[in-house]
Amino acid sequence: MTNSTYVRVRTAEDIGKIALAAREQQNLRQMDMADIIGKSHVLLRSIEKGNPSVSLGTVLHLLDELGIHVYLDVPK
Repeated sequence: MTNSTYVRVRTAEDIGKIALAAREQQNLRQMDMADIIGKSHVLLRSIEKGNPSVSLGTVLHLLDELGIHVYLDVPK
């Protein structure tokens, strides 16, 4: 049995809030997480604040490093 929560995401701000909560839950400082993903803490802060202009690749890399899996519910 997995211990997962499914969340509907509609905005970059939604993703930012989720990423921030996950980082804090893992007791990671912004600087440490930025080092892990190879980006600046300024960019990480921008993601966590919901900046929609950050590249999708960077956001997906951050989520992956936080252990957050992204699934798309594609209609048939």
